Amino acid sequence: MIDYEFIKARSLKEALDFLGNYEDVKAIAGGTDLIVDIRKENVRAKGFKRLLDISGLKELEFIEKERDRVVLGALLTHTSLIESPIIEQHFPLLASAAKTIGSPQIRNRGTIGGNINNASPAADLLPPLIALKAQVKLCSVRGERTMSLEEFLAGPYKTNRQSDELMTEVHIPLVNEDYLGNFQKIGRRKAMNIARLNLAILLGINDGTIFDPRVVPGAATAYPIRFGKVEEAISGKDIKDIDPAEIGELASEEMVSFTGVRWSTPYKRVALASLVKRALESIFQEAKVDE
Repeated sequence: MIDYEFIKARSLKEALDFLGNYEDVKAIAGGTDLIVDIRKENVRAKGFKRLLDISGLKELEFIEKERDRVVLGALLTHTSLIESPIIEQHFPLLASAAKTIGSPQIRNRGTIGGNINNASPAADLLPPLIALKAQVKLCSVRGERTMSLEEFLAGPYKTNRQSDELMTEVHIPLVNEDYLGNFQKIGRRKAMNIARLNLAILLGINDGTIFDPRVVPGAATAYPIRFGKVEEAISGKDIKDIDPAEIGELASEEMVSFTGVRWSTPYKRVALASLVKRALESIFQEAKVDE
């Protein structure tokens, strides 16, 4: 049994003060991952004596469109992302990923900040957020700092957040209409499925030519990262000259270059190749329709 003291923060300042005064604290909002870990006495739920409930911090539940970016409060639920006209208009890739998360109950409770901070290799929001070049804002009593999501992630279930810091915002740069994206996922079963593999691809396409490609699989490597070799292979190419199946095989090879051959590799090689092929075909079809 994991014993802990439960504290509820009434304001962001109160939460930061508490984090600044104690080192053995874990923050909780939706709790869709942490509560399960606590009940199972998972190793990820150990090492803390105090649980800080920040779910009531309404100042962290917002979506604001600025001149060159959209700012999201860290306590926005997955349902809020799905239902937001701003997200649907500017980042349909992110909305598509949010729609695949768990059940309605989980989507209503789970937050974007929790999904990021848990840093699961299979987290559904990480690949699209990385593809969108999202940044995170971290606050503490010492001040605040902003870093790219790629810098924030340090490994499976690990981040570069300090113990006295709280993620308060996610910043996503606006992209123009030349960019098209697609999200794919394979789960163990249809209901409340955790991804065995997922994938976000975002491509700039101008007159049929690809620029600034961003390819980010999830659950394929220790934590989601961009696949540079795949991106290089399609950058500057006309979509008519690209074989999606061939690029899918290249993605599988790049995965193995990161992970080596493991027990799951035979399955994941085929599955990832299929996801990449499917995503590229969908984007190319959309690009032709938009012509």
